[in-house]
Amino acid sequence: MSTPLLTVTATQVDASGVLALAGEIDLSTSHLLVDAIDAAIEAGSTTVVLDFGEVTFVNSTGLGAMVAATKRLRQLGGDLVLRHFRGIPASALATTGLDRFFTIDS
Repeated sequence: MSTPLLTVTATQVDASGVLALAGEIDLSTSHLLVDAIDAAIEAGSTTVVLDFGEVTFVNSTGLGAMVAATKRLRQLGGDLVLRHFRGIPASALATTGLDRFFTIDS
């Protein structure tokens, strides 16, 4: 069995869940991101920070998952924050115009 191309390490800081991501976010791995965000929300996080410091690739499936999570968190009075979002993932956001939708803390 092959190793997933995405690892997620979760920590809690005050009311924020911080998810350190490493690898690629695509059709085969986006469910791991969604599950981790859901777990952070269930643990009481109103803000979820995604640390993209070790992410090498994000496709439209990953972006869609992040849009859905952002909408859900904003309905709860929180937000999804993208940290260390640069390189290939950042260019994907700029191409789609989503760089104006997301809260980016780089």
